[in-house]
Amino acid sequence: MVALCTLLACAPAAKRAPAPVASSAATAAPDAAAPQPEARDEDAEVAAAAKEWLDLMVEVAPEEASSLGLHGGDDRLGPKTPDAAALATARLEALLASLRSRFEARPLKTRTAKTDAAILIGTLAVETRYRRHVKPLERRPDAYTGSLAALYLMAARDYAPAAQRATHALARIDAIPAQLAAARTQLGAPPKVWTQIGIERARSAAAFFDEQRAFLEGALPGEKPRIAASLAATKKAFAEYATFLEHEVLPRSTGDFAVGADFFAFLLKNEYALDESADHLEERGRAIVASTVASMNALAKKIDPKANDWFSVVTRLKAKHPTAAELLPTYRREVARARKFLVDRDVVPFPDGDDLAVVETPLFERNTISAAYDAPPPFDPGTRGLFFVTPVDAALPRAKQEELLREHDFGDVVDTAVHEAYPGHHLQHSFARRHPSIVRKATGASIFAEGWGLYSEELMAELGYFTDEERLMQLEWTLVRAARVVIDVGLHTKGMSFDDAVKMLTDVAHLEKPFAISEVKRYTTDPTQPLSYLIGREMIFRIRDEYKARAGAAYSLKEFHREILSHGTSPPGLIEAEMFAAE
Repeated sequence: MVALCTLLACAPAAKRAPAPVASSAATAAPDAAAPQPEARDEDAEVAAAAKEWLDLMVEVAPEEASSLGLHGGDDRLGPKTPDAAALATARLEALLASLRSRFEARPLKTRTAKTDAAILIGTLAVETRYRRHVKPLERRPDAYTGSLAALYLMAARDYAPAAQRATHALARIDAIPAQLAAARTQLGAPPKVWTQIGIERARSAAAFFDEQRAFLEGALPGEKPRIAASLAATKKAFAEYATFLEHEVLPRSTGDFAVGADFFAFLLKNEYALDESADHLEERGRAIVASTVASMNALAKKIDPKANDWFSVVTRLKAKHPTAAELLPTYRREVARARKFLVDRDVVPFPDGDDLAVVETPLFERNTISAAYDAPPPFDPGTRGLFFVTPVDAALPRAKQEELLREHDFGDVVDTAVHEAYPGHHLQHSFARRHPSIVRKATGASIFAEGWGLYSEELMAELGYFTDEERLMQLEWTLVRAARVVIDVGLHTKGMSFDDAVKMLTDVAHLEKPFAISEVKRYTTDPTQPLSYLIGREMIFRIRDEYKARAGAAYSLKEFHREILSHGTSPPGLIEAEMFAAE
């Protein structure tokens, strides 16, 4: 793999030594008889390579292709048998080798083409090595439940007539029992926590398919018997899969979820264009944990001079939250308030067609998500983003409801609306989907997306949006993001246990234990993503400082935001190189 920064020379060009002035001999007209290099449209060349990749994705990973808005495989599921999965991996590896050969034999010169090629090669390198290293069909029981996300999208997104979407959804539903049966011969000894996630998702399938019935029958009113039979067979297959995982796989689930230091470093370089070591990132995380705690204690004293520490104040603030019935309306109100504030201050641009809906989290995601943003597929015409909020079941015991609602206190709701919606993920993705590059439409680096979300929180604090109480709750989430850096590195490279990670979140950040457990489950499955929030935010602030210094008296915060959002959801180091490259 050509490292992203090696291929792109990530240091801003203006900071390098200037090129020497050409001599008169060097600038003379070339000999008319000498062969001239063929004109090359590098952006088109990379775009064609990206299309090869996307066409292959439709074939070998149709669920992921659907999530991008590529619907040529909407009636199929990805290969899960050993031979078919091995063939898919080999085809991806062959394309990766071809791209490396193509772009190394004739190195690219234009900045945009270099960036796109680096992102494309890095994406394929990560995908192929993940398949070889993690071995998801042997070690991740939830690899066989990915159809649920694809089916949810087909019902929730109006990218085609409902009858067409429902027909394709039924074809996928009919294929699920065979896919789950394949798991019985392939799953070995997964990590225990991954088996638990698989059990939870499999158990949620019955309620999920009950919800899908209305869409399917509404779109295909003449096929109710077929729909009923398909849903019954698939619900039965998921119930049997959950039993299989619980009784046969869970007892032998002795695997290690840690990916190891080498693969972790590979992800940092190839997915995020980072050359920093995991140890250095961990040090930065620990330093920001300490500084954030100091800031929180000072603010807590301002709020309550008698407070012993920030946690005593936060404990009281967490008791102030919406009821279960008021939860979604409260989030909707705060999303609207944040957007109006930004419009009034005129500090961020808003693209045409801005559209966001606050909806309940899909059932199969609720065991690992309390609130999240789902961007519209980049190649679909629709622009509506979905802001998921996990409802609190009013049928739960009162004490359990209170435990869950304490993570949705009013201060947290305000901050989450900023992070997920305005000026956070929704605004950022609304710009990213408009980028002309096929590569940048189809990919998205968490280190920029989540870095932007956390930057957005700090931006709103700078603009005076938060009350002191809301700022304290926002800082608590900064503390969580700093702790994530330490936990991410610890879990995957230093032998930190699941329980120790939960303990850090409960003892240092004082998260409620059920929520901390849900958080760490996610961290085990997605190495480097947890650290992307804080590290990405720090990089965006660095870019802003550089932009401001270069602009001088002409500096405009709104124009900085317009500029940085115009490069797609790319690693900040690559965005920096594009922004500050010499003319």
